[in-house]
Amino acid sequence: MSQEILTQKQVETARKYDLSARFFDFLDRHLIYPLLDNLVTIYDEKEIDQMEFDILKDTYMIKLLRDLYLNLHPEAEDLPEEILKKENEVIAKLVPLNESTKKTLDILCSKEVQENLKQDKYSNRDLIKSHGIDDKKILELYEFGKLQYNRGDYVMASDLLNNFKLLSTNQELILNATCGKFVSDIMSGDWAEAKNEMSKLREVTDNRNYQGSSLEQLKLRNWLIHNSLFIFFNEKELKEQLANKETCSQLLQMNEIFISSSYLSTIEASCPWILRYIISSVLYTKDYRRLRDLIRAVDIESYEFEDPFTQLIDALFIKFNFSQLGDIFENIKILTETDFFINHLDQKQLLKNIVELILRNVLKIYKTLSVSNFKAHFINGISDELFNEIVESNNDISLDASSNTLSLKKDKNDPYFQVYERTKALSFKSTQFLNNAFGKDL
Repeated sequence: MSQEILTQKQVETARKYDLSARFFDFLDRHLIYPLLDNLVTIYDEKEIDQMEFDILKDTYMIKLLRDLYLNLHPEAEDLPEEILKKENEVIAKLVPLNESTKKTLDILCSKEVQENLKQDKYSNRDLIKSHGIDDKKILELYEFGKLQYNRGDYVMASDLLNNFKLLSTNQELILNATCGKFVSDIMSGDWAEAKNEMSKLREVTDNRNYQGSSLEQLKLRNWLIHNSLFIFFNEKELKEQLANKETCSQLLQMNEIFISSSYLSTIEASCPWILRYIISSVLYTKDYRRLRDLIRAVDIESYEFEDPFTQLIDALFIKFNFSQLGDIFENIKILTETDFFINHLDQKQLLKNIVELILRNVLKIYKTLSVSNFKAHFINGISDELFNEIVESNNDISLDASSNTLSLKKDKNDPYFQVYERTKALSFKSTQFLNNAFGKDL
């Protein structure tokens, strides 16, 4: 939620871990645009403008294309032929579709039809056929919705595609319309409607009797995983929840969905970079019951994908390489500034939870540690104010004021603590023994 000027070294780190290009194959071009717009802090503005122009040049978003072209070519006196041609194409399609759908929309909005519409589509079709609306007229709603979406009128597109879905029995087009309405609602910021469409898409992709091929089902699930991040990390709700001290229900829902077996298997096989967002969500919400599955996934995917968030899990729970924590924490701070989705989280709260997790795990191994040593070796650049807030807000972390030493108050009745003590410490000592024996890190 914050934005600071980055040093050249930080920019290089942000570019190294930038995931935007990985999203391009899974997002509609309309949703790629805000991701690109977010990259102005780490890439040249002209470069971003060119990428945005290339992404949107096949749409009918004429005004935006004009602005981008003039930014790229300030000396140009005339717009290129391709943009002028598109302008004429839009008018040629918009006017007749607007005329041909007007009567249909008026009938659908009439009091008589509204009062008699039902869940049963066949009853609805009989109702509207009595008013002269046939399959051709229904299909025109779909075509008009596609056009409005393509020109960036997302509210109108959502309404048209919704009306089409109410009446059509063409399952393939209904799925396309649902996807289009889903993205339209995201772009217009109608989060309640977007969540409804997401639920409908989940019903389709999670259906064991999915009508398409297994590959088509996998593609749809991949598409849904990437696009739904805009809902789970939507800034408006996150800010409201933070201000009202409410639970981040949509992030908890994401944790539950993405760590379920079918979704986690898809993520591991097709898009392991999504682990970044699951980990950040689990840390932000302190949903630590998900850690076991996350640790396993990070361990499996370590050869395919790693970033500061997966490295944090690896260092704390798999390899116990605590010496890397300082650099990892520094890189996580950079991603809280530059990653489109993670930047929507409250940076202070996320970093506070991460430092708290690091502190707890380090103290479980080292038992006691001076504040200066902890700050010097395990975290970089944390303010004294935030660190003191962490210590003071945790009853199980003890600070000896005379020696400025930290320790963890043991709850011997805590089964998690008992298992951690017996297994994690043993694994850490075994790793250290092997490192000493062979003179290298394993």
